[in-house]
Amino acid sequence: MLIAQITDTHIKSKGGLAYGNLVDTASSLKNIVDHCNKFNPKIDLVIVTGDLTDSGKMEEYEAFNKIIQLLEMPFFLVPGNHDNSQNIFKFFSKHEYLPKNEDFCNYLIDEFPFNLIGLDTTVRSKNYGELCNNRLRWLDSKLKKYSKKPTFLFMHHHPFFTGIEGMDFQNLRNYEKLFDILKSHHHVKHIACGHVHRAVDTVIDGIGVSIAPNGAHSVNLDLDSKGPPMFIMEPPSIRIFKLNSTSKSVVSHISFVGNFKGPYPFYSDSGDLLN
Repeated sequence: MLIAQITDTHIKSKGGLAYGNLVDTASSLKNIVDHCNKFNPKIDLVIVTGDLTDSGKMEEYEAFNKIIQLLEMPFFLVPGNHDNSQNIFKFFSKHEYLPKNEDFCNYLIDEFPFNLIGLDTTVRSKNYGELCNNRLRWLDSKLKKYSKKPTFLFMHHHPFFTGIEGMDFQNLRNYEKLFDILKSHHHVKHIACGHVHRAVDTVIDGIGVSIAPNGAHSVNLDLDSKGPPMFIMEPPSIRIFKLNSTSKSVVSHISFVGNFKGPYPFYSDSGDLLN
């Protein structure tokens, strides 16, 4: 099973550029969608881990949807701190996996070899994330009920410190409570996050935790500055997860978006390494 992760698309209305008119997020998302559709082997589903839009306006969700609906496989959304969960519910009301008449955008999908759980880590009007007691209880109950298959979690805010101080100030504030719950649920195999605009990986209590890179703009890899984060136009990329339900394993790859020379052979037709 292959999952592609897209994150932090920051779409503005009418194709507007983001961050000082420097970042063409709409064109970047179009390139990512095309990349996913052409990926070989075929991607089974896509998760979009928050900051779908730049300010959570309905017209921005309309612009986002015009692009994301071109995906040739199912896709699932969770909100980020730039989103408006209620507007997501309204605009994507035909997405049956999204909860109805709820305060938070939490859901579980059990139709695949892995259970998929989308978690809403947002706090209204705040850049940082938090899982309130209601959301933690919801997660614990779902993990208890759906424990027969390996489980893959995805959310926006990262539950650890990356070393990029400007982004870590905005992480999942009470991540210890999350991992207290997960200690009792060994079928949780991975947590996929967004928010940091960089590929970062760690392991916490035996669970792999990753942050996806960005298909538009990256946060600068500055492990020294105490100031606010800055962005850099590094090559766009996404994460590809290969999930194996037999071994219950999750393997992650970075896939760069664009046209590159190759692939070229290492070996000749006779099996000799080429000089």
